[in-house]
Amino acid sequence: MTIDLPAARQDSLPERIQYSQALAVSNLLPAQYRGKPENVLYAIEFGRSLGIEPIAAITGVHIIEGKPSASSGLISALVRRAGHRLRVWVERDSNGTLIAAVATIIRRDDPDFTFRSTWTMGRAQAAGLTNKAVWKSYPEAMLKARAISEVAREACEEELSGVGYTPEELGAEVNGDGSVVVTTAPARANQPGQTIRDAVTPPVAPPSAPVADEPPGPGLVSEPSERMISQDQQKKMFALMREHRITDKPTALAFVSEVIGRDVESRNDLTMAEARRVIDRLEKEPRPGASTSSEPAGDEADGDEHDEAQQ
Repeated sequence: MTIDLPAARQDSLPERIQYSQALAVSNLLPAQYRGKPENVLYAIEFGRSLGIEPIAAITGVHIIEGKPSASSGLISALVRRAGHRLRVWVERDSNGTLIAAVATIIRRDDPDFTFRSTWTMGRAQAAGLTNKAVWKSYPEAMLKARAISEVAREACEEELSGVGYTPEELGAEVNGDGSVVVTTAPARANQPGQTIRDAVTPPVAPPSAPVADEPPGPGLVSEPSERMISQDQQKKMFALMREHRITDKPTALAFVSEVIGRDVESRNDLTMAEARRVIDRLEKEPRPGASTSSEPAGDEADGDEHDEAQQ
């Protein structure tokens, strides 16, 4: 895989931050950059140190346990951009069985000497690499990547700016082209025919639950992103329930569940929209008879607190 390296743009830091934020929402990025503008900015800044464009840095540079690494394609591009001559090939036996991958570099300032790295399957087996799934599936690509990075570190490490190792060499799980596989990142579906403009447009948040007389169907659970019941709503709901003689927890929860159309274990589980519906219902329901003097003093105190809260 060969990567072309155009000159890096000279954007200001605020422009790069804004660019990172816009780009991070794209589901076309590698998984470790999706929704993480700080990671995108890191890649952009590291790309500037290498003199490469942001997209080349994002697709070619990978951070493994805090250490930057580069794909073999990016390492090859850095070597060739410096004017050194890099050649890579594979050797096979008469039956076509893969024997080795060989990479050589002749420096621009030392044309009479050839740096050479050879990686064989025997060497990979001795290093404990051949049990990895990617080595079983793509042995030729893995041997080439090892030979390229090794000869580049030996011949012209000054051109690599600290990215002389591939992600696979640092222990990352990779696929056939050396791209890092991130299995813990949240999946975002790609849309067929999606354009770059569509990909970088921030997702539209789902609408909040409507305030309506009709409750949602039974069993529907509120979205985690919805705002939860406020303290003022809690106080008002409790005061209205006392006015309606709903003073024990099972009765209160049964009433709330009937209004919002789903079971709840605590009134703290309500969203703001659901709380508004419960409050509206309580305000519309006729109050029972006036309080008597035999009611506990605690209820009177709570009622006073409610009156203060409403002022």
